[in-house]
Amino acid sequence: MKKERKVTWLELFFDLVFVVGVSSANHHVLQIGQEPEKTWFYLLEYLLMITPMWWAWVGQTMFFNRYGEDLKYPQIYMMIQMALLILMTASFNLNFDKTYFSFILCYLGIRLVTVIEYFSVSKHCNPIYTQTAILLGKLFSIGIVVAGMSMLFEGTIRYSVMFLGIFLDILFPLLYKNHLKKFAVDFPHLAERFGLFVIITFGESIVVITGILSTNTYDVSVMLKVLLLFGLICTMFWSYYDNAESLMDNQLKTNGQLLLYGHYFILVPLMIFAVASHFLIVDTINPVLTLTLFYSSATIFYLTKHLIFYYHRKKTMNFSLTTAIFMLLGFVLSYSVLLFFQLPNEVALLFLILLFGLDISQFNQIKNNHVKK
Repeated sequence: MKKERKVTWLELFFDLVFVVGVSSANHHVLQIGQEPEKTWFYLLEYLLMITPMWWAWVGQTMFFNRYGEDLKYPQIYMMIQMALLILMTASFNLNFDKTYFSFILCYLGIRLVTVIEYFSVSKHCNPIYTQTAILLGKLFSIGIVVAGMSMLFEGTIRYSVMFLGIFLDILFPLLYKNHLKKFAVDFPHLAERFGLFVIITFGESIVVITGILSTNTYDVSVMLKVLLLFGLICTMFWSYYDNAESLMDNQLKTNGQLLLYGHYFILVPLMIFAVASHFLIVDTINPVLTLTLFYSSATIFYLTKHLIFYYHRKKTMNFSLTTAIFMLLGFVLSYSVLLFFQLPNEVALLFLILLFGLDISQFNQIKNNHVKK
């Protein structure tokens, strides 16, 4: 087992480009307000853009967690990936056909650099880890080839083939999870890395509400909405990070896959939450859609967060399944009440603040009971 380590300055520099990537993707999807009839189509394209970006970040993060200390001159590899990501981010466009080739070539380049890293480090890393490095390098090469074949097609087939390649890339580690269990991740380092990415997505919501406020500083109703949004962001932040610090077992030996895949269902809902925050002010968007985006993103965030903390908790921490079920019912019932009575979305924000406040209270009770023991 490798010694525990902290996130490096190089990794933080690497994350900086993803800050821009998340912001750029959200900037494009905010244009939905100009063509509300294409809302669901544009949201699908939004996922089409951010999923490869997320997987590119995950691929490098997982490599660096296992092999970063064995790689010679990691700065070169990561800076090449950063340059490709900048070009990939510049290719974000709601009319995706126009920029598809530059987007896919940059994505394939990022993944290729990661594959080269695996093969490179296999030559001089600890012999017991060599087999794993070669295996992952070969598996991810298959994903690159399949995704690259998408450039031979047009229309729906093109995107289907691209996502087949990305899906295989994502699936392979799951198929070989028993093999990867033999090579446990540095759990504290990995948890910190994903925590930093969550910070990035929370930051995007702050950027959105600041942009809203900057052009409406004298509008009392907008000020109220912004204050409620900020209150909800704060309670969601509190429910994630306070629990991450105190409930998770840093001595856990795991292949890191639940942490890895689970955070997709934390990061994407937070990005959708930022989009919904913008829609709250845009009159051209159906209020029911805005309400649905708020509740779906908040509910998925809660469920995934709860699952991750439950699985990685200190074994002395007693989680109540009954409480989690009641919380889920709270999300469903409050959403139903809001729809049935057609209450304004400001009331929805108050309900969500209350629900996450109850979530914080529940976890504080778990911690207090643990201290008493």
